[in-house]
Formats: sequence, structure tokens, C-alpha cells
Amino acid sequence: MNKLGLYLKGILIGFASLAVPGLSASTIAIVLLVYYDMIYAISHIFSKTKQSLTFLLVLVAGYGTGALAGAVAVNTLYVRFPIPVIAAVLGFLVASIPRMLVDSREDLKKWSNYVIMIIVGAVFLVYALVITNGEIVNFDVIRFPIDYILMLCVGIVTSATLVIPGVDFAVTLMALGYYYAFINLVGDFGALILHPSRLFLLLSYLVGYGIGSFVLSKGLRFLIKRYPRHLHCVNLAMVIIAPIIVVEKCILENPNVASHATWPQFCWAFITFAAGYFAFTWVPMLCRYLGFLPKNSDKVILEENVAARADIPLEQVLGEHQVKSDTPVIEDPFEEK
Repeated sequence: MNKLGLYLKGILIGFASLAVPGLSASTIAIVLLVYYDMIYAISHIFSKTKQSLTFLLVLVAGYGTGALAGAVAVNTLYVRFPIPVIAAVLGFLVASIPRMLVDSREDLKKWSNYVIMIIVGAVFLVYALVITNGEIVNFDVIRFPIDYILMLCVGIVTSATLVIPGVDFAVTLMALGYYYAFINLVGDFGALILHPSRLFLLLSYLVGYGIGSFVLSKGLRFLIKRYPRHLHCVNLAMVIIAPIIVVEKCILENPNVASHATWPQFCWAFITFAAGYFAFTWVPMLCRYLGFLPKNSDKVILEENVAARADIPLEQVLGEHQVKSDTPVIEDPFEEK
């Protein structure tokens, strides 16, 4: 995968997960077609160290850039112009649904997969709609060692948002009461430099996040290997319900929306929704037409997704499609040439 493209995808994942409550980092990774590669790299970081670290360092660099931008955006664009920003996110999500439905047409031939989608969607909707903000935490005074231990645990818990589809980073932090404290911790560069205790607090969080991501990705690889179609339906369910959660968390529960519900905001919202929608649908088509992307990029993307699950038997990946004996085996995407 192109490193610049991977870095830009990391920026989108980091920004969305921190700046937009209700939007899962894993859901964005699924939409951007980088999810399975990410899980593979995390779970094989010791067995394929060089290749996995190269992939993850680029993605994490983008994720960190996006997260920092998201921390700033929470107090600027998202606070001042909440309706247009939310509309752009909704446009992006809505545009992704038809694409995933087309890719899932074989999965949706079995009624059991519909049951899985309904159950998973209902569970995460209940999780998102009934969750509370909890007690708000601040780091004006850092308690040693309790706050460092707590941040380590928070890192482990929130790592699930990167690995498990549909579990949202910002909403999880809100539930734990750490959202605004974390925003302040990440976004205040001066305090991180002047107060090493805050820097070590952030490092404690990152250590917990890394540990949790590795452990959870190992378990998820087990599920991907044995139940690829079921898991894909889980992913589809999360993308379908994501707009509902965004509307509930970012509009209905956002106190800034009522004060900014003006005609100019709604006009801009229409424009940003269209921009988000067409960015996902027409921009790739235009890039293929102009030659910036290969004409068969859709096929290439599909092969990349299959390659990310290279340790899964080809019959499981292709499902009900007949596999001929002369079908070439797709190589491991992290294997050195």
C-alpha cells in the first residue's frame, strides 16, 4: 500500500475517532479499506516485525497527526460550526453504505447473517444511546501513582475502539469521564513540555493502548480466520448504524447545535454533506478517469483485502465462489520479496 495514502488514511482515522463522538476508528478503517491490514500488522508485530512496524509506524504517524488536529478541532470548527462538520461526516458515511452492500452481496444470501447484523446493530445502538458521560476528570493535579495506573487502564480499554468494529473512541472516553481531560492533555503542547508529569501520563496511556491493541487483535485474527463472512456482516452492521449514532451523539446531545441552528449553518451543511458524499463516490471515479488510479483499482482493492487475510484458506475468503485448482494464491502482503 502506498505510504502517503496510508498516512492520509491514518489522519482521517485519528481525526474522526477523537473529534467526532459516535464515529468509531475501526469503522473509518473499514470504510477506508485498511482495517484488515491493520489487524494483521498488529497481531504479527513479533513474527513479522520489520514489515508490520513499517506499516504501523506510517499509520500511527497519520493517526497521531489526525488526533492532534481533532483535539484542536473540538475547540474550534466543531464547536463553532457543528452542523456543517457533522453533515460532512454523515455524507461520507452514507456514501460508504451502498459500496459495502455491493461487496456483501454473497454474505447476505444467508438469513443467519441478517440475524447477526440485527443483533450486533441493536447491541451497539443500545450501548451508544444509553451511555452516560460519567464523572468528568481533570489533570490539574496529577496523583502519583494512581493517575498513571488509571491512564494505563484507560488506554487498554479504549484500544478496543481501534480493533473492535463499532466501539467508538470518543464515546468510550466520555463514558469513563476522561474525554475532555484527554483532549486537554493531548492538545496542550506547552503543558506537555513544561510539566513532564503530563507527558508521562500520556505515555502511560499509550503503553496501555499498545498492549490492549495487540492482545485484542490476536483474538480478532482468530475470528477473522474462522468466521470471515460473519465478521464482515458485523462490520456492515456498524457502518449502517454509524449515521444514527452520529446524529444522536453529535446533534441531539450536542448543546452547541441549538445555538448554531441558523440558515447559513444549514446551507453550509448541505454543501459539506454533498462534499463528503461525492468525495467517497465520484472522486475515486474521477481519479481513475484521469489516470491517477489504475482502471481496475476496485479489483486491486479487493485483492488487497484478501491478501490481508492471507492465512485464511482461499475457499473461506471467496465463500460460495468456486475455486479452481489453477487459481493463483495471493501472497502475504507483509512477506519480504
